[in-house]
Amino acid sequence: MTAFPFSFRWPAWVTGCIAGAGLALAAPTMAAAQTYRGVNLAGAAYSSNKLPGRYGYDYLYPKPAEVDYFTQAGMNTFRLSVLWERLQPTLNGPLDEKELQRVSQFIAYAQAHNASTVLDIHNYGRYRGQEVGSSDVPDAAFADLWARLAQAFGNNTHVLFGLMNEPQQHAADAWKNAVQAAIDAIRKAGGHNLILVPGIGWDGAHSFTKLNGPALSQLHDPDNKLLYEVHEYFDTDASGTKPDCIAPDRAVDRLRGFTDWLHANHARGFLGEFGVSRQPECVKLLDPVLSHLRDNADVWAGWTYWAAGPLWGNYMFTLEPDHGADRPQMTAIRPFLAGGTH
Repeated sequence: MTAFPFSFRWPAWVTGCIAGAGLALAAPTMAAAQTYRGVNLAGAAYSSNKLPGRYGYDYLYPKPAEVDYFTQAGMNTFRLSVLWERLQPTLNGPLDEKELQRVSQFIAYAQAHNASTVLDIHNYGRYRGQEVGSSDVPDAAFADLWARLAQAFGNNTHVLFGLMNEPQQHAADAWKNAVQAAIDAIRKAGGHNLILVPGIGWDGAHSFTKLNGPALSQLHDPDNKLLYEVHEYFDTDASGTKPDCIAPDRAVDRLRGFTDWLHANHARGFLGEFGVSRQPECVKLLDPVLSHLRDNADVWAGWTYWAAGPLWGNYMFTLEPDHGADRPQMTAIRPFLAGGTH
């Protein structure tokens, strides 16, 4: 990531609305399609090799203009990637007040624009390189993080708890135990938010049923507010690293097995990451993919495209507008947003 020599300040009124926004604002307007429709906004998890890093140089939070552009287009959800180590510098210790304030300010501004925030711990199942579930980072430490976040945001229905981005645990059964500990901690702390549950194996939708389904189907939530989060990219190896893509019918096939699993388990899902390059044949994939999600909205709660934010530059997947103009992918997505026609 390029260093940026600035320090961004939010408008003063945003800080004042943090506490009261949850009481004063109505819930987001929901279109007939997906409940949650949005984008990943990157920046706060940048420079993960620099901890805690310098705010405004090594990492930064999305600016209000980013929220403005996407909410005006009809999006109502932002997946906000943050780092565990910045939020909680010491395991089982207090949350960092400045970092928590930055998160709170973003949530408040998004909420003021009738948008929800997925609070995404973007750590791949690790804390300072050590695996969750190990002796160095026991499940109880992961649960402690989420108990503290539930105390901070547990009364805000506009905040969804994304437990962990793409956990790299060695087995789904081991990861299940960490997830259950976090769910229990959130509910014990009084949090009633929706909880997004990811799976191992890069959280792939195409592999979820076999790799994660048997273990994660055993989870219990007294509030019955779990969303199973998956990611899916549409290049040949599903890595999201190549500009080329597979055929449109094959793209939907990568989702269909997970959709069937959701129906069979009376569960609900969330496509937390997906993206295509600007090549015309790849942009065309967005129509069948989003149509599949919309047509199965009884089990697909929503989606957040990967990704946007000015730090991405000319990244092949970006939705960040190009000098004010929509990217080709954004043009394809607009019909599936609130007020869009399709």
